[in-house]
Amino acid sequence: MNFYNYHLINDFYIKKYELLSLNEINVKKKKFFLFNNKICIINEKQSLRTINTLTNFFNFLNIKYTVINNKHNFRKENIKDFSKTLGIMYDYIFFRGYNDIILKIIAKYSGSVLINMLSNGYHPIQSINDFFLTKNKIVFFFGDFNSNVFRSMIINLSKINIILIIISPKIYWNYIFLKKIFNKKKIILSEKLIIINKKITIYNDVWFSMGENNFKKKINNLINFQINKKILKVLKIEKIYHCLPSYKKTNFMNLKNLEIHENIFESNFSMFDKQIIEKIFTIKSFFIISKKNFFKI
Repeated sequence: MNFYNYHLINDFYIKKYELLSLNEINVKKKKFFLFNNKICIINEKQSLRTINTLTNFFNFLNIKYTVINNKHNFRKENIKDFSKTLGIMYDYIFFRGYNDIILKIIAKYSGSVLINMLSNGYHPIQSINDFFLTKNKIVFFFGDFNSNVFRSMIINLSKINIILIIISPKIYWNYIFLKKIFNKKKIILSEKLIIINKKITIYNDVWFSMGENNFKKKINNLINFQINKKILKVLKIEKIYHCLPSYKKTNFMNLKNLEIHENIFESNFSMFDKQIIEKIFTIKSFFIISKKNFFKI
């Protein structure tokens, strides 16, 4: 991100010291004060937790904002001109959408602070939030290696001294992505479950993002990477993080659960509730930093 460079488009933008700065503010739970910046939320991609958390935060503090849900802007208008229009009207743009290229165009031509609330490639707000919560030195990722929140979490966790173990089908291994950020000491990539005799954290995500439709093929690829009772028996699990509400009672292939069993998702291992609550403080941290002129408009 580089606070002096305005934007949070993906997790490559944020440096280690910036993560720690946000974390310090978040931990202290500093008091927040109102300000008069003009805020726009572009909600192209449906959201349950992320956008609701953001709007609830604004409403609670009586901060005014505008929501743009009209996809017409991206289908018919020149994105460069659209971006300049946004820049004239708004100081902050929170964008949740499908296209990472559009994000970069808006960042380049709007002149506003752009914060990615989720895109096909990355989910920085969620990853920064969960980064604050992840205290364990060993983190297991189960499922689709190319999940946007997996990619973001892996980038951020690679900046500190944490062992990352990715259990994923080989067809999803992204060597180009790995080459950007890892050395061999920081990551273990495997198709088979690796048993270790230490306490661990598990990070999980839904198998299907919005817009995906090839369900049967993906389930066949991922069914052996499900978080279930067998995994609980062989690993010393301390916490389980899940990016979205889990799929339950699905009719796909007569499966009652997909990426995580319902009884585990609702167990004491799950950090689901904590993830929602802490996201409010993560968002607040950004605004506190902006008032210190890190986000200099």
